[in-house]
Amino acid sequence: MFYARVGLALAIVLLGTVQSDAQLMAELRRAVTASDLGRDAIAGIAIRDANTGELIFEHNADQPLAPASNQKLLTSAAAVIILGPAYAYTTELVPTTDGALVLVGTGDPAFADPEVLETLEPALASDDVLDLFAATAAERIESATELIIDDRVFDRELIHPDWPRDQLERWYCAPVQGINVHANVLAFYPSPSGGGVTAGLEPAAGWVDITDRAEIIDAGRNAVWIQRTETDDAYVIRGSIRTRAQAPIEVSLHQPALFAGRLVAERLEAAGVTFNTSSGTPLRLAEPDEIIEHASEPIAVWATPLDDILERCNHDSMNLHAEALLKSLGRAVTGESGTWQNGVAVLRMLMVETLGASDITGTIIRDGSGLSRENRITASTLSAWLATMHTEPEVRDMFRETLPTARGKLARRFNFGTIDHSVYAKTGTINHVRCLSGYVTNEHTGQTAAFSILCNGLTTGQSVRAAYRLQAAIIEALDDNISELTLPVDEPQAIGG
Repeated sequence: MFYARVGLALAIVLLGTVQSDAQLMAELRRAVTASDLGRDAIAGIAIRDANTGELIFEHNADQPLAPASNQKLLTSAAAVIILGPAYAYTTELVPTTDGALVLVGTGDPAFADPEVLETLEPALASDDVLDLFAATAAERIESATELIIDDRVFDRELIHPDWPRDQLERWYCAPVQGINVHANVLAFYPSPSGGGVTAGLEPAAGWVDITDRAEIIDAGRNAVWIQRTETDDAYVIRGSIRTRAQAPIEVSLHQPALFAGRLVAERLEAAGVTFNTSSGTPLRLAEPDEIIEHASEPIAVWATPLDDILERCNHDSMNLHAEALLKSLGRAVTGESGTWQNGVAVLRMLMVETLGASDITGTIIRDGSGLSRENRITASTLSAWLATMHTEPEVRDMFRETLPTARGKLARRFNFGTIDHSVYAKTGTINHVRCLSGYVTNEHTGQTAAFSILCNGLTTGQSVRAAYRLQAAIIEALDDNISELTLPVDEPQAIGG
């Protein structure tokens, strides 16, 4: 009788599991059937049990699609693997043997980045960091012949050829260089002043060329913008303005490394350091093959840990930070200046080693952020990547925590119902593309789904809203049925191990 009862109980458990699995599949199919994305749209969907890698649901999962900012999930996880969780970017000021100073960059996209500085205790402004950096150096030296800007950790192709040429002055198209500053944008605060319009700047840079072409109005809202040409750091204020702008207008810099050098040089002089140069120009870029002999250890250092960069890359979807990570991959593996080409090659190599060559068929990697419209990946590949990252604890713990959550940033975009478990996911948005990939996890048991929902061809506002509804419905179905996924093993296998 005892065995009969055990057998009956086991049968009931198994029957419940089958019914629950059937319910999950039914809910997912119902979400896809009801999505109504429009005639030109396609959704690639793949859902895996993250603890086993098993593909448990698919729809157009092998169709290569544009991932938009879901591309950052590849770049940022690869950075943790190749650079290491303890990696930190540095920007240093070092004396040379011939009396110069050299500003040495490792590609830190967060040097004087105001969003990162706000998280410090105490919080700092970008100007505070620049002043502190210069004052620290001024305690060690009194004069220098010149300031050399050594940005050669990366190449000097600052703008990716795929990026939209008519949007290069926007913050999301900020150039990428071996020395970056203030997220490579200049923040303007336009204000009517007397008979014209002026603009406060962050960081402070009194030499910036600003031309006033705006109109002061007596009533109505501000409609003011800042224009920059593609070839210099000259700016024009345009539009109409009534009151001082409360939010900054951010415009990309033309040559970030030179701009950073001038900011540092100006603050060094303010701190008492003199430049003894006959040319009258105390700063220049290092020559490509120039040998610079350092006379001592750095006299000023600013360091940014990798997790701060990942937070900006994934949570804030900063393209600059993703592209700096990609070029850093190329630098770390090849020993040469980081480029888009060698960064892409390293990322692709890692994907082959991690997933297998056959499993990345159709993958096209053009940049690290997804701003290029030429990137392509399948939902199957991206979900497999996410599942693999989940089984590597060093990567998972650092990578997952930098993703937006259903109770945080994602709630602003998606009209979720009740969500009982944790959702960590990255959105991806460019014209006609809305993507969402990440994890749904039961924090108590470790049961986790890795999902990728890539929606392309969304040509109307109605189709975009339908894509959001589809993505939310899939998240809710996974949340409701997460208990039917596999419990994790005690010791996940390391990549390459």
